[in-house]
Amino acid sequence: MDDILKELTTSIEGDGLEQQVRALIQLLQHSTGLESAYFTRIDLTKGVQHIVYSLNTGRLQLNEGLAVDWSDTLCKRALEQKQFVTSDVAACWGDSAAAAELGISTYVSAPVELSDGMLYGTVCAASTEKTLVSAASATLLQLISRLIAMQVEREQLLMQLAQENRQFRNVALSDPLTGLGNRRALEQELLRILANSQRNGNAVFVAYIDLDDFKRINDQYGHDAGDRFLLAISARLQHDRREGDFISRIGGDEFVIFGLVTGNDVSHAARALREQIYDSTRGSFDIADTVLQYQGASVGVVVAAPGEPMKDLLKRADSEMYLQKKQRASRR
Repeated sequence: MDDILKELTTSIEGDGLEQQVRALIQLLQHSTGLESAYFTRIDLTKGVQHIVYSLNTGRLQLNEGLAVDWSDTLCKRALEQKQFVTSDVAACWGDSAAAAELGISTYVSAPVELSDGMLYGTVCAASTEKTLVSAASATLLQLISRLIAMQVEREQLLMQLAQENRQFRNVALSDPLTGLGNRRALEQELLRILANSQRNGNAVFVAYIDLDDFKRINDQYGHDAGDRFLLAISARLQHDRREGDFISRIGGDEFVIFGLVTGNDVSHAARALREQIYDSTRGSFDIADTVLQYQGASVGVVVAAPGEPMKDLLKRADSEMYLQKKQRASRR
């Protein structure tokens, strides 16, 4: 009994469903002395039961991955008749073709039921030899089934929490209107790419974009039209962006794009990027019931200096954008 309790403690301390179930079916096999111990999943919709994990120590081989018709299984009969232990399968369930083909004589089973009553699977042991199964082993079987059910629900809860955390993280890092990264996402990604550039020697550009006359668009056509314009601008920026560039909306009419500079002439590359981004923001836009002819945004592009702090880099890009805005205004 001490050895069994030690094995039980070890199995409970396992990390993950597979490790725990394998330890538990090993414990079941050790306690009952039957040739095979195994854990199954049941798909009631498809009417199929399949073996997920198994331990085979004798002539009887019930291999992992084996799928059988649920209607012909010993597990189904045991559940319906509430008879979970027998040393004479032929006498109890002589109509089971699968049991007859495998030559199963001794069989024990317990349902793995979740807290909502759902039948998740079964934990079983079987042998071709007639073997007396003790009351202690039968009790242990019930305990094992409950432990597996608890672990299944624990893993389901962890998966649900992980999914909710991913959704929360996506919401926390996304602009609710455009779906682009927000300021928080911008800062996280920019810090990462700047750190990588320090190690790899790559040049990083930052483009600061301000949609000139956006307030006038809102005032003249309404906020719904303004939102449509922002969505259209976002779509064009995403369509025209280079692979690997990151786009974010950090304010009402302000966007930031950053990425790696390609080519040896960094200054020329920065000018080319500014023109490309500017071209993406100008042209015809369908908003509300009209077509807006937009003259383009003010775009400032700078290249990060070695070791330049992120805040200083963003401030410099912002200043470059305002310089471009003033130059455009002077030409009107």
